[in-house]
Amino acid sequence: MRRLDRYILAEILGPLGLGFLVYTFILLLRFLFTSAELIIRRGLPWSTVGDLLLLTLPNIVVLTVPMSLLFGILIAVGRLSSDSELIAIRASGIGLSRLYRPILTLSFVLAAINVALMVYALPWGNHGLQQARLAIMTQGVSQEVKPRVFSEEWDGKVLYVFESPPNENRWHGVFLSEAVPSTEDNQITTAEIGEVRVDDRGERVVLELHNAVRHKLDLNSPTRYEVSRHSDLELVLEDKFLTNQKAKVSANKGLRELSLAELAEKVRSPTTPSEQRNLARVEIHKKFSIPAACLAFGLIALPLGFNNRRGGKASGFALSIGVLAIYYVLLFNGEEAARYGKAPAWLAMWAPNLILAVVGIFLLMRKNRDKTILLSRLDRWIREELWAAWRFVRRWRRKKRQELEDRKVERMRIREERGQESPEGRRVVLRIPRLRLLFPNLLDRYVIRLFCYVMAVSLASGIGLYIVADLSQIFDEILKNKIEQSVVFDYYKYQSLQIFYDISPIVILVATLMTFSLLARSNEVTASKALGISLYRLALPVVIVATLFAGLCGLLETEVLPASNEKVAQLKDRIRGEESVRTYRRADRQWLFGRGRYIYNYAFYDPKLQALQRLQVFDFDEQHNLVRRLYAKWAHYDGRDWIFEDGWVRTFKDVDVTSYVRFTDTRTVSFPETPEYFNTEIRPPEQMSYAPLKAYIQEIKESGQAVPELEVQLHNKLAFPFISIVMALVALPFAFRLGRQGTLYGIGLSVVLGIAFLAVFAFFRTLGETGALPPMASVWTPSLLFGMLSLYLFLGVRS
Repeated sequence: MRRLDRYILAEILGPLGLGFLVYTFILLLRFLFTSAELIIRRGLPWSTVGDLLLLTLPNIVVLTVPMSLLFGILIAVGRLSSDSELIAIRASGIGLSRLYRPILTLSFVLAAINVALMVYALPWGNHGLQQARLAIMTQGVSQEVKPRVFSEEWDGKVLYVFESPPNENRWHGVFLSEAVPSTEDNQITTAEIGEVRVDDRGERVVLELHNAVRHKLDLNSPTRYEVSRHSDLELVLEDKFLTNQKAKVSANKGLRELSLAELAEKVRSPTTPSEQRNLARVEIHKKFSIPAACLAFGLIALPLGFNNRRGGKASGFALSIGVLAIYYVLLFNGEEAARYGKAPAWLAMWAPNLILAVVGIFLLMRKNRDKTILLSRLDRWIREELWAAWRFVRRWRRKKRQELEDRKVERMRIREERGQESPEGRRVVLRIPRLRLLFPNLLDRYVIRLFCYVMAVSLASGIGLYIVADLSQIFDEILKNKIEQSVVFDYYKYQSLQIFYDISPIVILVATLMTFSLLARSNEVTASKALGISLYRLALPVVIVATLFAGLCGLLETEVLPASNEKVAQLKDRIRGEESVRTYRRADRQWLFGRGRYIYNYAFYDPKLQALQRLQVFDFDEQHNLVRRLYAKWAHYDGRDWIFEDGWVRTFKDVDVTSYVRFTDTRTVSFPETPEYFNTEIRPPEQMSYAPLKAYIQEIKESGQAVPELEVQLHNKLAFPFISIVMALVALPFAFRLGRQGTLYGIGLSVVLGIAFLAVFAFFRTLGETGALPPMASVWTPSLLFGMLSLYLFLGVRS
C-alpha cells in the first residue's frame, strides 16, 4: 500500500470511528428511551439489560456502519480540501479518481463486515430479542400488576391490588372479579395477601391468595348470597401461557428474523402468498444491497467532501444525514413497489445504490475537470442571474434605508430653521449620544450566530437519524397494514417534536463543545483573552441562548407535546393495525376506584342524564376488608347526592353478613364522587401537561394511593428542560480545556459526558420511582450535582 493510500485511510479512520460511536450512541439512546418503562417496571438486573443491549446491537450496527463511513469520508476529504492538500495532490499529477483506491478498499471491507452482520448477526439478534422479552414476561408476571390500577391483562378477569410493598413479590389487599360481571353467577374474591406466579413448565399463570374471602351472588335473586373463607386459595388466571406467548412470537416472527435458507424456503413454497413471497425476495436482496451501500457512499462522498471545506464537522453530520435520508427514501419506496409486484425485487433494492454510484461518478468527473457539481446552465443561472437579482435586492433595500435616513435628517434641519426664524416658536433640541449596548455586542452576536448554526445542524442530524432508524423498524408494519404516506408523514411530523425535546440536552452539550472548539482552533479564544475579554464573558451568550432554549423546551412540554403525543399514539396504533384507544373517558370503563375506599362497577354511564346503570359499590376498610356492598339498577345524581333506584345494601364483618336491606323505591346515598369524576378524560402522563397531571395525582392521593412513578414524571416536566442549561455549564470548562485539539475531540467528549449524565439521571430516576428517594430529589439531584461540578471545573480554567 502506497504512502498516499495510508495517509488517506488514516484521515478517514479517525472521524469514521467517532461517527460510529456517535451514531451508535444516539440509536442506543433511542432504544433505552423506548425500553425504559419495561426495564424500570420489571426491575431488571444489569446483566439482563446488558443482554438486551447486546441483542439489539446488530439492528443498530448495520445502520451505523454505512453512516459512519459516509461521515468519515466527508470529514476527511473536507479537511484535505480546506488545507489545500487536494490541490497539492492534483498539482503532482494525481487525479481525484486516484483517491478512490483507498476509499473503495475501505468501503469493500466494511461492506463485507456488514454482509456478515446482515446474514448471521441480524436474524440472531432479532429472534434473541423476541425470546428475551418472552422470558422477561414469563419470569416477571407479578410485576405487571401495579398497585391501585385495575389490571385486565388476563382475559375475562380484572385484578385490583391495594398495596405492593417494595422489594416484595406479594401484594397486600387483593380484589378479583370478572371483567364484565354476570347477573346469574356474580362472583368476587378478596384476600389479605396475594401473589401471582408461573408454574415450572411456564404454562399456567396461578394467583395464590392467603386469607381469602369469596362472595357469590345471583343479581336476579339478591337474597341468595354466599360468603366463604379460604386460608389458601389458588386460581388459574391463564392456561397454556407459554404456549400462547410462543405462538404469538412465532406468528409475529418477521422476515428480518429469518435466515437466508428460511427466506429462500418462503420464496419456493407454493403455499406462501404472493405478497409475502415478494417481501421475502426483497429481504434476500436487502441483506446484500444495504452492505453494498458502503461502496455507493464511498463513490458519492468524495466529490461531496471536496465542497465541504468550510462546513466542518457539523455540516459533515448534516450532509451525511441528508444523503442517508435520500438513500432510505429510495429504498423504502422500492420495497413498497416490489411488495405489490410493480418492480422486480432486485431492481427495487439495488436501484438506490446504482443511483448514488452514478451520481457520485458524475460529480467526481466534473470536479476533476474543475467544474462545479451543478450543470453548466444551472450553475451559470445561479451565479449570474439569481445572484445578480439577490445583489440588486440588497442594493435596493440599502438605498431605501438611506433615503429614509436622509428624509429624517432633512425634517430635523427644517424644524431647526423654523425654530430660529420665529423666536416665540423656538425649541430646544437635545441631542443624546447613542448608548453603547453592553449585550449583545458584536462579539456576542458572532458567538451566538456560530452556536445557533452548530445547534441547528446537530438538531437536524439527530432528528433525521432518529427518523431513519425508526422508519427502518416499522416499515414492515407500514407495508403489512397498507398505511398511506400521509399517515406516516403526520406520524413523524408530530413525533419529531418529542424527538426534539428528548435530544435537546445532548444537542446543547455538543453545540457548546463544538462552538468553542472551532473558536479555539482559529485562535479566536486567544484573541479575545488578549483584548481583555475573560472566558466567563465569552461564555455568557452561550449560557443565555441555552437558557432561552430550555424555556422553549418548557413551553413545548406545557403547550404542545401533550396534544402531539396523543396524535402520535393514535397514528402509531393505525400503523400497527391496532384499534386500542390511547385516550379514553372513564365512562368507557366498567371499573373505577373512588376518592374514598370505594370500588365502582357499572354497565353504562349516561353523561346527559348523569346516571349509572347497574351500579355496584364495594366499600373497604383500612385493612382492605370488604365491609359494605351496594347495588342499584339505576343511580342518578341530584346535584348533591346519588339517588339509588331498585337495589339493596349489605354490610359485612369478616365472613358474616351483619345487615341486608332491600329497596324497590329510591334511596339517597352520599359519595365523594360527582358525575364529572366518571366523565373525566384520562390520558397517559406524556399526554398531560403539568397542571392536569398534578391534579390527577392529587386526585389519586386523596383515594389513599401512593404514586411515586407519576410524581417523578410530574417533577421531570420541570427538571428536564433545565438539563439544557446544565449541559451548557458542563460543556464550558471542557470546551476551554480542549484548546486547539479540534471538534472531533469535542464530539467524542460530548458522547462520554452525555453517557455519564444519562446514566446518573436514569439511576436517580429509578430510585425515585421505587420510592427510595423523594420524587423531586430524584429528578433534580443529577442536575445539581453536574451543575456544581461544572462550576468547580470552570473556576479552575485560566480565564
